Amino acid sequence: MKGTGSNVKNTIVIWDGHDSLVTSPTFSSFAENIVVEKLNFTNSYNYPPMNKKNPMKPALATLVSGDKTSFYDCAFSGLQDTLLDDNGKHYFKQCTIEGAMDFIFGSGQSIYEDCTILVNAGSISKNNGGFITAQGRSHPNDATAFVFKNCKVIGIGKAFLGRAWRAYARVLFYKTSLSNIIDPIGWDAWSYKGHE
Repeated sequence: MKGTGSNVKNTIVIWDGHDSLVTSPTFSSFAENIVVEKLNFTNSYNYPPMNKKNPMKPALATLVSGDKTSFYDCAFSGLQDTLLDDNGKHYFKQCTIEGAMDFIFGSGQSIYEDCTILVNAGSISKNNGGFITAQGRSHPNDATAFVFKNCKVIGIGKAFLGRAWRAYARVLFYKTSLSNIIDPIGWDAWSYKGHE
């Protein structure tokens, strides 16, 4: 799949689904060996974030569950649960992923390279902040993980790098620029205290 024009802003796919992880995504992919280029997937429920008028609910821009799926120069925009990086191996190159609460989550075995992570936590809470990732590795032998390589994390408000969605969550930020929006604590164990 390829968007038209020279950049990701030319082709935007918008939907305002919310609540269900199955029915809310603007775009869902379950097929294997998919390549997506220069497309912008936006979930408009509570987006843009400064116009938040509704209760916080899952509102996915994208659900990707097929193995060997790649995204090049794409954008994923939402507020809560923007990108469900579910099962399979996935590669994201020069993408922008925007959100505030658990906005990159799932059990994928994925690499994010040269991506911009745009945090909008300031739009949801001035005190508590948001969470970039909620990785769902449930067993110590699972190969799943999120790896952020040569990325940059920018935005407004305070945010944690992530919190454990499952007991053995694994996320690595490698050679990534972290702006001062990241809480110095870095991570939250969520319901899995003792698994840090």
